[in-house]
Amino acid sequence: MRLEFVRIEEANDLVNQLIEHHPQAIFLTDHDFKVKYFNKSFQKLTKSDKGDIIDHEFCEIMGCTQRGTAVTRESNFCKKCQMRELLSGGNLSEVALIREFYINNKIVTKHLHIDTHRVVMHGDKYRLVVIEDRTRKH
Repeated sequence: MRLEFVRIEEANDLVNQLIEHHPQAIFLTDHDFKVKYFNKSFQKLTKSDKGDIIDHEFCEIMGCTQRGTAVTRESNFCKKCQMRELLSGGNLSEVALIREFYINNKIVTKHLHIDTHRVVMHGDKYRLVVIEDRTRKH
C-alpha cells in the first residue's frame, strides 16, 4: 500500500502522530546533543517533566551515574561515552547500553537498546534516537 498526500501538512501530521504514539521512546537531538523533540514514551522512560527534557542532554535527563566522571573539557560527556559517540554520528548507529541511572532519586539499572538515525531539516543536522527499554526482560 502506498500513501499519497495532497498537502505536506497531511504527511507531517501522520508522521507526528506515528512518533507520538509509538511504544518505544523517541527523541530528536541537535548538534549540541540537546533534546529538541520527544514522544510520550520517552517522557515515561525518563519520568521527567517537559521542562526537564527540552534543551537538555540525554545523560543529564536520564541521570547517568557516570556523568561527570572523566569528563572532557569541551562538554559534560564522559570521554568514552557510548551515547556521545552515537549522537555525534561516529562509527556507531546502535548500541546495547547497560547502565545505572538516577531516576526519582533512586539508582536504577537500565538495559537499553538504542538506534540512531541521521536527519537533516532546513540544512541543520539532527539525530533521531529510538530507545527500546529491555530492562524487564533481563
